Amino acid sequence: MDNISKLKQIKTRSQTDVSGQPLIIKETLESTLPLVIKPRLKGVDLTEWVQKNSAEFNADLCKHAGVLFRGFDTTTLETFGNFVNAFGSKPLSYMFRSSPRHELDPGVRNVYNSTIYPKAERINLHNESSYSRTWGMRILFCCLQPAAEGGETPIADSRKVLKSIPASLVQKFREKGVMYRRRLIKDISMSWQEVFQTTDGKEVKDICNKNVIHYDFIGDDHLEIEWVKKAVYQHPSSGEDTWFNHVLFFNKYARYEELGLNPGDKVSEDLIHTDTLFGDGTEISIDEYLSIKNAYQQHTVAFTYEKGDILFLDNMLAAHGRNSYKGERLIATAIIDPTGDE
Repeated sequence: MDNISKLKQIKTRSQTDVSGQPLIIKETLESTLPLVIKPRLKGVDLTEWVQKNSAEFNADLCKHAGVLFRGFDTTTLETFGNFVNAFGSKPLSYMFRSSPRHELDPGVRNVYNSTIYPKAERINLHNESSYSRTWGMRILFCCLQPAAEGGETPIADSRKVLKSIPASLVQKFREKGVMYRRRLIKDISMSWQEVFQTTDGKEVKDICNKNVIHYDFIGDDHLEIEWVKKAVYQHPSSGEDTWFNHVLFFNKYARYEELGLNPGDKVSEDLIHTDTLFGDGTEISIDEYLSIKNAYQQHTVAFTYEKGDILFLDNMLAAHGRNSYKGERLIATAIIDPTGDE
């Protein structure tokens, strides 16, 4: 009997091989985020291990905010899709979009390329769909093709980010919330048809009404929307406060930086497609914006992808972004465990 056949006979609780050694090795990189889990022996089935050790995995994920599975046989879209589907939650479709993406294969439903944002640009850290009334508790990334250079998925513990933002600024957001504004104009920004995944304006209005989003159709291909949400949330399992929002990502000063502009520069409206404000409509100052940006920078970590890596994040505890890159890069992503505002 070979080693793998022997391993399959091991009882769930043992979590060890025939010699009494653990099937996996846990270690950290430069930070506690992410926890790295590797197979001790070649051929350990990742899906089976996670299913048999779900309590241990869930505890690790909550503690570290993210887990990097490395060295397992997860180098194809099919094996990643099978792993994603092992958690009892079908991957969520990508609705109310903030960036363009597409399914990688119709046969592997709701597993997308991470983004088609230009490779020379960096994507600021954010928690997936935290601007929406609904989101997924968990997000997974699988490296199918690492970039020749760069292309890391930088991550940060949102609990630590919250603690590093000045207390007075956090209190303002607790009291007022955050207001999101988006201008959806075909061929200039993302179109409303792309964001809402429909060409039916009435359907968009129904979605907005259901989700307490103020909308204004300026023209057939020009929609402006505005809504208010909390900026600080409590994690449903751990009870910890976490910085869960798109305040930095959607703020106009992020766009200024992308365009190489200074805060006082005059900018055409067509170039500013999104903005964030305090919930009462007052502006977030450049100093406040920079305080938030600095908090992310203090806690951002990144690692070089290896083919087959799966980065598994608690979406409410860990923010993620993307570094610029050269060469070809393919990162598959899936979101599971739906939740939302009550």
